[in-house]
Amino acid sequence: MKQSNIRRLISLGLLLVLMIAFSISSTYFLTAANLLEIFRDASVVGIIGIGVTMVIITGGIDLSTGSIMALVGMTIANVYRYTLLPIWIMILIGILVGVLAGLFNGFIITRLHLPEFIATLSTMSIYRAITYLISIKENGVIKSQALKSYSYIILGKSVGNIYYVILAFIILAVIGQIILKYTRYGTTLYAVGSNMKAAQLSKINTERTRTIAYVITGACAAVGAVFTTARMQSTTALLGQGMEFEVIAAVVVGGCSLAGGRGDIIGTFIGALFMATLDNGIYKFQINTAYQLIIKGIIIICIVVFDSWYNKYMDATSRNKKVKEEASV
Repeated sequence: MKQSNIRRLISLGLLLVLMIAFSISSTYFLTAANLLEIFRDASVVGIIGIGVTMVIITGGIDLSTGSIMALVGMTIANVYRYTLLPIWIMILIGILVGVLAGLFNGFIITRLHLPEFIATLSTMSIYRAITYLISIKENGVIKSQALKSYSYIILGKSVGNIYYVILAFIILAVIGQIILKYTRYGTTLYAVGSNMKAAQLSKINTERTRTIAYVITGACAAVGAVFTTARMQSTTALLGQGMEFEVIAAVVVGGCSLAGGRGDIIGTFIGALFMATLDNGIYKFQINTAYQLIIKGIIIICIVVFDSWYNKYMDATSRNKKVKEEASV
């Protein structure tokens, strides 16, 4: 069996163990309504995770996704409040803001050669600050902006008991997986993450490849903001706070290596469901918020440590197999 398939099965096994544990402790957990709620909550994390997966495959990181969500949400609020533009144009403007934010991330990383962690940590603060600057204020006090247009808030609702955000997640996940596995761009992403120097020697435009990954991430964060604000029917300057942690955790749980070169959207799909299940189960226990964060942090640490060990083990196994094959020849 391929290493990627084994890693997916491990992630799926972790998800099933978590679901069994919570279902034993709560009869409400496995109800159709609760499972649908888990899938809905996983969808926004998963949509953003599609872009972050591509970034991490290149060996990068993006800490600004939550702030991009807030910036997009507040941009939409301003367009809604101060213009008479159609809703679809308002949404396109919001997505454009996300794309530009991702493009700026890619620019300062590839052109100014800032480390990905420092660059996106900086833009995380910058985008959040801009959000506060353009936020809706009354008498100098920041207020949440209600978004009541039916043609907008319908995006936060469901059709046939399936939320629109779930449908969007599934469609985007399929597109993302096709890009990674069946296109030239997907091949270059893995090449850049596996060995940057070798990719450059192979005449791959590594700067463009990495920049596009950040642009896609910005667009995905914008889509996540649209669905979130539509469901909330409002937006605030705090939108997306902590989302970067949830997304990166979901991607790592799904088997994407922080060292780059490994991972896919199927794994991220499972990872997003894992994080949503964890949040849902912990909430059902009504655990103190501080303890919730501690529990999640410990679980993520354990998974990252395991993933590091697993990758080393598989690399060693692959090398040993190759040595044996060469010796037999």
